[in-house]
Amino acid sequence: MIVKRAIKEDLHQLAVLFDEYRQFYGASSNIEQSYQFLKHRFDNKDSVIFIHLKDDDFTGFVLLYLAFSSVACETYYILDDVYVTPSYRKQGSAKQLIDTAILFARHDNAQRISLETQKNNYQSHQLYEQMGFIRDDEFKTFHCFLK
Repeated sequence: MIVKRAIKEDLHQLAVLFDEYRQFYGASSNIEQSYQFLKHRFDNKDSVIFIHLKDDDFTGFVLLYLAFSSVACETYYILDDVYVTPSYRKQGSAKQLIDTAILFARHDNAQRISLETQKNNYQSHQLYEQMGFIRDDEFKTFHCFLK
């Protein structure tokens, strides 16, 4: 199994996996919407996408979004989405994707990678902490939903 950076030609196949991910979190299936979302991210160069592959099958992905720290005057990445299709879980795929994201961000001289995950996602919490992510107990997250 390998990880590669997505190219434009990967977006149709990736959209199917991304749609599966969205359904996992309760969204209705809409492959065209998934494709358009990924294409927009790709065209605007506001995200970096890595794909996990087994032979020619897309088995997982990680999406990084570029962000900025005003205080540090540095860039960092938000790891917003990491997904491995159920039949490939517990085989090190998520770790391989996150390792690739970390190497990429280091190479890009980013200050850090930040992420949020659901409070009850204990398995992911454990993986992130094993990989060097530090739990933030100082800040609370707030949202102002506009739609």
